[in-house]
Amino acid sequence: MKGLALYVHLPWCVRKCPYCDFNSHQLKSARPDRAYLDALIRDFEAELPLVASRRIDTVFFGGGTPSLFSPDDFAWLLHAVRQRIEFAADAEITLEANPGTIERGRFAGYRDAGINRVSLGAQTFSAAALERLGRIHTPDDTHRAVEELRSAGIGNFNLDLMYALPEQTLDAAIFDVKTACALAPRAYFLLPAHAGTRHSVSRAPAAAARR
Repeated sequence: MKGLALYVHLPWCVRKCPYCDFNSHQLKSARPDRAYLDALIRDFEAELPLVASRRIDTVFFGGGTPSLFSPDDFAWLLHAVRQRIEFAADAEITLEANPGTIERGRFAGYRDAGINRVSLGAQTFSAAALERLGRIHTPDDTHRAVEELRSAGIGNFNLDLMYALPEQTLDAAIFDVKTACALAPRAYFLLPAHAGTRHSVSRAPAAAARR
């Protein structure tokens, strides 16, 4: 049976980052609207005739900030999808998470809901750079989130890092990579700021090259 990779977009954020060109929107209420999850299932059902003979091998919940949704929301959503299509026994189910939105014990709830991999948006370990980027978290939040992941038994995680940031030196970029490696993720991803945004890479190379 041929496998499928399912991407689920959850578009809300606490605050829209100035470098982001994704389809994401600032949350205007205390929590995302559960009706959106119902709409996702209706959309999935509409596509089912195209994939009815296949199985889900991987799921990626991206955004936005999917970790604004509760563990119960993910448990409900994954159950609804599993009722409609087969999952591989070893399906990898990834949650994209912002270190600034993780409450203590929350990853244990996500694990119980079926999440077995986390993509953690560290971006940088410089407090000043995080502030310039408009991020809501600090370097300490990222370290705490990694501790929370391990406490929850989720050892399969990656860290996202940004490079060629405004005013970033080569030494600062190397520091970010070394700090990320010291946290021992399964992988890390290096991402430039999106072209056309306030912090786009088009104006960053000179700053990144300065020592």
